[in-house]
Amino acid sequence: MKKQVNLADWSRKKAYKTFCDFDDPYTGITTTLDITNLVCMVKNANQSLYGTMTYLVLMSMNEIDAFKYGYGKDNGKYDVYKYDDIAATVTVLTQNHELNFTRYIKYDNDYLKFMKEFNNAKHDAENGVDYYKISNLDNMNKIQVTCLPWIKFNNFKDASNNLEKSSKPKVCWGKYYKMNDKYLIDFSILVNHAFQDGYHIRLLINTLQENILQIDEILYEEGKTYVKRKKKY
Repeated sequence: MKKQVNLADWSRKKAYKTFCDFDDPYTGITTTLDITNLVCMVKNANQSLYGTMTYLVLMSMNEIDAFKYGYGKDNGKYDVYKYDDIAATVTVLTQNHELNFTRYIKYDNDYLKFMKEFNNAKHDAENGVDYYKISNLDNMNKIQVTCLPWIKFNNFKDASNNLEKSSKPKVCWGKYYKMNDKYLIDFSILVNHAFQDGYHIRLLINTLQENILQIDEILYEEGKTYVKRKKKY
């Protein structure tokens, strides 16, 4: 569900009005995350690192109120809304090594349920099914997720369309590598400055890192049956 924001009463109205008409309102950073626990978990559980990182990114954004705000378009007019749900589209390569996008995948706290939908959407996109243009989740805020699993990097710039107002955060991470007995990745996030600032980026990075470090507790909380634990790590 979504609710239109009354800009006159919105606490962020000053920052929004400052940046909303910029040709390129996106700002962001690239940083390093410790994913040692995550690498161990996905290997033990035979799960997708791409899917599990997407799950954790969506989980972390859902914990931060600022990421629930974004544009919505009704009757050809853009307005600002606050959304209850966040969904992600992820990039994949088709069988011919061409870029494609999955349909939007809604966050679900149930890890196995989310992973099933992620894997199904990824499989369809890899086989050429184009859900990107027909996904129409008007009641959900949306983010874009991509991964460059072949390289390390220290900067990231995504394509943008200045003819279309977009508030979608854009997330990318690279190849994970080992340093001082830890697995690390370069992680980048771009946000529309009209909706989020460096403060909110910091909140997301810290929340995401904490969730990664606590992946064991998140997935093996008493009473949950997400994945079978093979060993403690």
